[in-house]
Amino acid sequence: MIEGTVRSVKLDSCARYTVAGTDWMEYGSKVSNEAPVDYVEGIGGFLLDVVGVWRFRFRSVFGELIVVDACIVKGCTDEFLLGVDFLKNKGANMDFRRNEVRYRDNGRAVVIPFRTHDNSGGRRVAAVRMVGTTHLAARAVTPVQVSVTAKDGKRGVFVPTYSTGSVLLAATVTAAQGGRAWVPAVNANGAPARLPNKKELGTWSPVDDDMTVLSMNKAMSRERLDEWLKELGDDETPLDNEEDVHIGVEEPHGRNLVKKLLRVYRKLSMNASDCPPATALNINHHIDTGDTAPMMQKRRRHAQTEDRIIEENVEKMLTAGVIEEGDGAWGFPVLLVRKKDGEVRFCIDYRALNKVTKKDVYPLPRIDETLEALGGALLFSTLDLKAGYWQILVAAVDRDKTAFTTKKGLFRFIRMPFGLTNAPSTFQRMMNSVLRGLAWSTCLVYLDDMVVFTRGGIERHVLELATVLERLASAGLTLKLKKC
Repeated sequence: MIEGTVRSVKLDSCARYTVAGTDWMEYGSKVSNEAPVDYVEGIGGFLLDVVGVWRFRFRSVFGELIVVDACIVKGCTDEFLLGVDFLKNKGANMDFRRNEVRYRDNGRAVVIPFRTHDNSGGRRVAAVRMVGTTHLAARAVTPVQVSVTAKDGKRGVFVPTYSTGSVLLAATVTAAQGGRAWVPAVNANGAPARLPNKKELGTWSPVDDDMTVLSMNKAMSRERLDEWLKELGDDETPLDNEEDVHIGVEEPHGRNLVKKLLRVYRKLSMNASDCPPATALNINHHIDTGDTAPMMQKRRRHAQTEDRIIEENVEKMLTAGVIEEGDGAWGFPVLLVRKKDGEVRFCIDYRALNKVTKKDVYPLPRIDETLEALGGALLFSTLDLKAGYWQILVAAVDRDKTAFTTKKGLFRFIRMPFGLTNAPSTFQRMMNSVLRGLAWSTCLVYLDDMVVFTRGGIERHVLELATVLERLASAGLTLKLKKC
């Protein structure tokens, strides 16, 4: 940009000098009548006279000042070519993988995005960076402006590839304007967040003008969807547990699309342990008991068979990093609950703790509103998280309050256990933050159960399912495929 006007400048690594046509003179200031050469060779071998050197002050898409000296050439009206002299003087590097020129100027990093053209219609995957520092409000969706190396009005697919902590970015179809585009960012944390200027977020791949885009025609062509999925990951190698997935679509190409999508997001279901790692979000569960004195309840007596079940569960949770040995003044008894199928569930009797805990009242979805939101939907996908509670950390100051007593000693939870009065509120708040902007329009979420619904065909459903999976993957959550 120069003097508030967006202008195109070409990079020419074969041009020895930086040159500009006479139309550019009004945007710069004369430096000298003496140019390093008297003439340059134009297209067809014609010699073009050089009339002097002008200095131009550009602003990059990131707002950085870029000063360029160029030889003004007669007969070359509106062209501006950045030559080898500019690249050499700046010590610049041209990165064709990210489509960027990068150099340092007085200690600051300067990034100039560019686009290339070839026989494939100019299709290039380019790096996407923040344009200006943006502050994000807590638990809110904020549009952020990013750099895009494309012509005005050109549409493309943004795919996040870099971790941004508690800020979630989803794959998005967006349009370029003035070298920039807008991408929705979700701050899933309870505190404000910040995305700094020039932070690399992902890639942007332009799409053909005749592409059937979801937001335009309510569906995406299978070929384009396949191409987009390949940008995200491996969609050919079958999952180890692919047979556990229940796919209700009988039509072959629809089943194939669903399988490819799950393969792309294989990391969502790859963790083989009973306890997946903590989320990528800065979320802790707090237990506010006010001034209540610590309480240590008497340990209950169990049969020998029950003791073995308790020991097995304790050992499993210790190995997985769910619990650790405790040494505090709080303690609650273990409770074994037998389910209808005969399986025994390991629980802690937190009733006394819950009575003195300040309640965190967070609304859960109503059944009537849920049924209303599903009206008219044709396709559904159900998703179930794996050990979702255990992916949330208990605040360090409150871990002693989760302690439980066994024959082998006192243990406390590092991850959020079942049975705490405010655990559902903490979990629902996290899920609403992760899926903010998608809930009620694309999916419904009740604690660790999700339904993705679509009022359209299989192509659109797979695209909307991909958007939800991208959010879950960005948050570091995991799925239990056999329940999906």
